[in-house]
Amino acid sequence: MKYFVITGTSRGIGEALAYQLLAENHHIFCISRTDNECLIERAREKNVRLSYYPFDLNHVGEIDRLFNEIFSTIKREADITAIYLINNAGMLTPIAPIEQCSSASLTENVNVNLIAPMIITSNFIKHTQELNIDKRIMNISSGSARYLLPSQSCYSTSKAGLDSFSKSVSLEQSNQLYPTKVISVYPGMIDTQLQTEIRSTNKELFPYVDQFIQVAQEGKLQTPEYTAEKLIDILFSEYFGNTVVVEDL
Repeated sequence: MKYFVITGTSRGIGEALAYQLLAENHHIFCISRTDNECLIERAREKNVRLSYYPFDLNHVGEIDRLFNEIFSTIKREADITAIYLINNAGMLTPIAPIEQCSSASLTENVNVNLIAPMIITSNFIKHTQELNIDKRIMNISSGSARYLLPSQSCYSTSKAGLDSFSKSVSLEQSNQLYPTKVISVYPGMIDTQLQTEIRSTNKELFPYVDQFIQVAQEGKLQTPEYTAEKLIDILFSEYFGNTVVVEDL
């Protein structure tokens, strides 16, 4: 049995990943602020295993408890062949010059985009370090970590931090008896809620908004389904982990 822990499954890439991974011999653990009832129903129809955990990743102090619960379920199983973690949940806002960003909005962005994945990764490795099985962590980063734009300083910084974190953990794991492979992936420009948010931003706050509107109007955004398919190909690749920061799908 392969086990998958995926954050941000209420919509977008996370939802598409969970849908495409629903299969016999897979058990999907979904984490998002609200239940995805369509996803739960689809799993029921296919008679495959899916466990849903409604959880706000901004509540970073409760993540340890959440993962104790998840792994208490996993470790009751006798046929564990692989465990995969996909840190997908993310948030774009605040989109504004830094002096116009509130301390609360800055804290929430870094909590969701960086602190939560760090704590989740810590828990994942702690709970699996004695298991001699295939263990992989895929962190969903962004090209914004490398290609900077004004009014996205918080998002870009948190994603750049996620890349550095992935590199550091990969180095740590290279010396372990039963290592976990770690990568950070730039999924490209995708037709998700994050793109909708940026296109609706006031031009005074984000001067590049017209370019993002044009990309959408020209049909150049990837679908979540296409992106999920490419990410799953990477997740199952025999070369997973050879390059830690993957910039192209």
